[in-house]
Amino acid sequence: MPLTTTRRKISATLAVALLALLALGLAALAGVWQRGGILATAGVLLIVVVAASILVAGASSVQHDVDARDDVARALRQAEARMAGLVSIAADAIITVDRDQRITLFNHGAEVIFGYAADDILGQPLAELLPARFHAAHGHHFAAFGSGSEPARRMGERREILGRRKDGEEFPAEASILKLEVAGETAYTVVLRDVTQRRRVEEGQRFLADVGGALTRTLDYDAVLTAVAQLPVPRLGDICVLDILSAEFSRRVMSVSGDPAVTARSRLHPSEPPGPDSASAILDVLRTKRAMVVNDVDASWLEAHSETDEILDRAQRMGVRSLVLVPLMARGDAFGVVSIMRLSAGSHFSDLELGLAEQLASRAAFAIENARLFQVARAATGARDDILGVVSHDLRNPVNAIGMCVRVLRESPPDDRDGRRDLVNAIGDAVDWMDRLIRDLLDVANLERGGLSVERRREGVAPIVESVISMFERSALERNVSLTADVMPLGLQVDGDAARVVQVLSNLVSNSLAHTESGGTVQLVIRADGPMVRFEVRDTGMGIAAENLPHIFERHWRSSASAKRGGSGLGLAIARGIVQAHGGQIWVESELGNGATFRFTMPSATLA
Repeated sequence: MPLTTTRRKISATLAVALLALLALGLAALAGVWQRGGILATAGVLLIVVVAASILVAGASSVQHDVDARDDVARALRQAEARMAGLVSIAADAIITVDRDQRITLFNHGAEVIFGYAADDILGQPLAELLPARFHAAHGHHFAAFGSGSEPARRMGERREILGRRKDGEEFPAEASILKLEVAGETAYTVVLRDVTQRRRVEEGQRFLADVGGALTRTLDYDAVLTAVAQLPVPRLGDICVLDILSAEFSRRVMSVSGDPAVTARSRLHPSEPPGPDSASAILDVLRTKRAMVVNDVDASWLEAHSETDEILDRAQRMGVRSLVLVPLMARGDAFGVVSIMRLSAGSHFSDLELGLAEQLASRAAFAIENARLFQVARAATGARDDILGVVSHDLRNPVNAIGMCVRVLRESPPDDRDGRRDLVNAIGDAVDWMDRLIRDLLDVANLERGGLSVERRREGVAPIVESVISMFERSALERNVSLTADVMPLGLQVDGDAARVVQVLSNLVSNSLAHTESGGTVQLVIRADGPMVRFEVRDTGMGIAAENLPHIFERHWRSSASAKRGGSGLGLAIARGIVQAHGGQIWVESELGNGATFRFTMPSATLA
């Protein structure tokens, strides 16, 4: 019964009792007055007053008790309201079930976590919120807890569980459970916390720890590039492509997951980095130095970022659904891009995953730059050692020749003019030899500093070729090797340094003559090739082994056959530097036993 109603009934009862007592007192007074006079009447009045006092005091006591109960009830209602408010705003899921595991309370936090509206889930079994494979085990554990003496189990005391959302997605969670007896009925309250985000953060921290460990194991440049491409797969995506795009060279390294279908689709991706003028998202990231996330790769996006119809067709068949591209930065400049791709529909990159990709790129850039600097330092050390080797070995030969000739001159009779002339010529040849070596060393030093000097102007190709042919005619004749030239058209001109072009051709012709047996041929073929002039030096010599081709233009590298003939091993490296200083390219094609063809290009200056 409500306390206000009780208070009203007590007040009414007290009023009736007082009126009844007053009536009885008046009646008694009337009788006593008639029979006993004043003293008897006073006694009756005293009795009435005492009875009324007792009645009022009792009523006051009852009223006080009622007020106390009213205060308790009010406090209880306030506590219940506060508790209901806390339950409703709690981010954790708070779920109450009865003895039959039917849900009787489902707060807003539970609605957010599980995706159910409270009205849809109330009365349903708690097992609806668990993966089906755990239903039997859950029933067993719940029954054991219900029959046990343990009143509660707190978060952290048990291993994580898996919840199931309305859409079927499973997620990791921590849970506490409390058992209460209320009016003879047992109720269970579960407090459940979704730890998906925490788990992702922890996995991200482990991923970055793995990244740090993998990138500090080696300073080998190629190994670092391979590690960077492999680390994000499959944790962040199905395919990772690393593009290094610097002024010196470009490089692409790709890594794919072990799924055969993904591997097959990855073959549609271009094997080379994009050109400087292509409509590539990679170049956009390089220019802006900002990461790019595309969570819905559609046909319009692919069309906008594909340079040709063939590239567009390959991109569409590859089926990338989402990707993230992050620049590699060193000293404020972008020198490469890490591209991570996913092939599954709906697999969007979250802000957390973008952060991981950016952290990966930051650490990768540091590791790549360290490896590059180590490579440069090692190359510098090697260059120093090579130069010391040239000075101590290759220069010793002409110096010894000069010394020997001087000693013979001192001992020769004064009238032996022919003998003295031959010795002087030998000294001159040795001096020329030394001069070539010294110039080569200076050129290499300039190449290392990036300052190889070229004086470009319009030069005719035919005079350059004629000077080279005349330079080696006698040597070719002595070796019984046919040396010819074919320049078409005759009016070809280059925008270059004639002396440097002669230096390149001389080096190539000298090598071809040295490796061509008697009866063979060495041919110079020069043709117009669009905006460039293409020079070719073909020979019928022994050729170059396939494993040696990648090293042919390295400084001081010599094949075993070349090493036997002597030389500094600088010529081809210098030739490459000269060609690149003109904006051209140089390469070689050869098979062992079938001769070799060296080609290089120079900018054309031919008038139309």
